Amino acid sequence: MAVRLLERVPIEQIEQQVKPVNLGRVLQLLVVSLFYLLGFVARKAVLLVGVTLGWAVAAVVTGWQDAAKPAEERRRARAA
Repeated sequence: MAVRLLERVPIEQIEQQVKPVNLGRVLQLLVVSLFYLLGFVARKAVLLVGVTLGWAVAAVVTGWQDAAKPAEERRRARAA
């Protein structure tokens, strides 16, 4: 069944309509795509690291400030 279907496809006519592939242009596209992808992933990674560092710094500052309070004040703050 599949062989009969492929025999009916006009391959010669399709080949005549297709433009020849410019190998230099294809290689250029591949190199540019690689650098684009590298930049895209690098930006996402930097943003993720930035958000993570922001959360870490906020947690350290909160712990530092909490440690500076007297023990009695901390107990009252947790109970509230």
